[in-house]
Amino acid sequence: MAIAGKKPEIKILMLSSDQEFLGQVTDAVEDRYALFHAKNLKQALDFDQLGQVALLIADSELLTGEPAPVLERLSRRAPGMVPVIAGTAREKPLLQKMMSEGKIFRVLTKPCQPGQTRLYIEAAVKQAMQMRGVDHIVEKSSERSWKKPVLIVGSIAAVLMSVSFVIPWVGDKTEGPDDYLDPGHRVLIGEHLDMARSAMGEKRYFEPKNNNAIYFYYQILSLDPDNVSAQRGIMAAADEVLAQSEQDLLQNRPASAAKALVMIRNVLPDHPRLAFFDSLVGATSPEQRMSNARRAIDAGQYEQAFGLLAEVSAGDSATPPAMEKVVLGGVLEHARAAISSGEIGRALDLIDRVKVINSSYGGIAEIEDHLGRKYVALMSVARTETDNGNLDTAENALRQAESIPGAGVSSIRQARSRISKARKAMGERAVALAAQKRRENQIDDRVNALNREFRASIADNRLVAPRKGNALFFLNEMQKLNPESRAYLAGSRELTDILLEQIWQDLAAREYAAAESLLKQAEQLAGDNEDVSAARSGLEKDWAAHRASVVIPVTQMIMTNFVQPEFPKRALRRNIEGWVDVEFTVTIAGEVSEIEIIGAKKTGYFEKATQEAVAQWRFEPQIFRGEPQEQRVSARLQFNL
Repeated sequence: MAIAGKKPEIKILMLSSDQEFLGQVTDAVEDRYALFHAKNLKQALDFDQLGQVALLIADSELLTGEPAPVLERLSRRAPGMVPVIAGTAREKPLLQKMMSEGKIFRVLTKPCQPGQTRLYIEAAVKQAMQMRGVDHIVEKSSERSWKKPVLIVGSIAAVLMSVSFVIPWVGDKTEGPDDYLDPGHRVLIGEHLDMARSAMGEKRYFEPKNNNAIYFYYQILSLDPDNVSAQRGIMAAADEVLAQSEQDLLQNRPASAAKALVMIRNVLPDHPRLAFFDSLVGATSPEQRMSNARRAIDAGQYEQAFGLLAEVSAGDSATPPAMEKVVLGGVLEHARAAISSGEIGRALDLIDRVKVINSSYGGIAEIEDHLGRKYVALMSVARTETDNGNLDTAENALRQAESIPGAGVSSIRQARSRISKARKAMGERAVALAAQKRRENQIDDRVNALNREFRASIADNRLVAPRKGNALFFLNEMQKLNPESRAYLAGSRELTDILLEQIWQDLAAREYAAAESLLKQAEQLAGDNEDVSAARSGLEKDWAAHRASVVIPVTQMIMTNFVQPEFPKRALRRNIEGWVDVEFTVTIAGEVSEIEIIGAKKTGYFEKATQEAVAQWRFEPQIFRGEPQEQRVSARLQFNL
């Protein structure tokens, strides 16, 4: 735990590991307050002087992601501590909400601007002192902090509003151009310095444009940001203008004084006497007071605005209705915005504050009607989001609706019951989905294991045998588990292609039975696949042609008409016996065609009688695959005496 500067009455604890931010705070604090630095939350909580800390400056990333409970822990140890929190743009909405709830005094957006950091620290110190019931009095430092502006020639107000970083003044720095500047810059700085001194002598502090002391001093700082003469000259010009403002106020010229204060605020927004003169101008200028009231309302400083309204109402310097419209109307506009953004509690608090000032103020009825419409809208959101399954959103809308005065108890209870039932149903669905997911994972694991077995079977050419150790078996098991799995679909295509290849090989070898067996398996896998259908057609055609070409004995045929051949007379006269071997085709009509004599004993005697008899035979046609087909048949006809 390190300490910077002296140890006056204000103790500031900084909780940050950001060295750049630490440097900004150190420059802003200077030696006016006691600054303590903690690099982590544990160091901050273990700080033995934590109870005496008036101001906390913390980086939100060290508040463990949940700023509210951490700040509560610190606040219990340091009652009355004023927190200023720095966070990223993404964290800003949450921090601003906490600020509107009074849990944070100010919010800095990282990367922080030095000027804003200095102003917020001063405001927080002032707030801390007011909470302790003492005046905020700060001794002047022996060293001043100067802001380096970005120069925009032609508009001194624009120049003075542009602030980038803090440059500390080292006490032993000599006046005039630094040795590191080139000779041309030294000459130019000297000329600007002479013109600035001349303008100071002629009391041309801010005007005329481009020919006043402040303008020339900033020309010098644009060339040499550390030039002490220019820095002191700006402070001297501001002091002279403040002195003139004091005379303006004494001579009842508040408009001139207010104009001068605007100029000084643009140059030195943290000038130690600026706040005092602001209050003087506000006390003598109704317009300024109304402007201050608007500014206070915009900043959320409602008590200050109400105080200004009370001052105006007690005096004769302004018309109370106009001021009342500015203050009460402005507060109600903030309440309306809070209602629109869902900050119902904050809106109700603002409405109550207005009622305390003037319970019959005309805008109250309108804002309460707006609350009623908001209640109806919130209940509709709660119902819609419940139906859509967005239960957290529905619950949040219901909580907002419940906080609105006049909320229907029965309607709220019914809506909460619907959310509860929907949450229970959602939980049951989640359990069922989880169980289903587990089952699906188990199935996937089993399918993957079967796929590995399938691949091994393919590699070993175990396509359809043995019975429970072949590729087809493992593929069928995959189908039972998940017929839509990628493993099954890919395996089915692959095995079908392999079977078709084997089928065509069997057909070429006239292994029709084997081809038939494999084709049945392929049909089981691929169904009406075009390639499988082509294989089936080829098998039927080739097998049928093969069967028709094979000659079978007549004894395997069923004869429906038999004609006995006549014994030739020539053979009978010569007492000759013999036989004839004949082949013929039985058509699908059962008739005989294509009779061919294959062989004979005693050639030339019995052939004609054989052909005449066989031509009259009739048979039942051969049936193959349920259809009649032609069949080649052989027979031997005996001719005996």
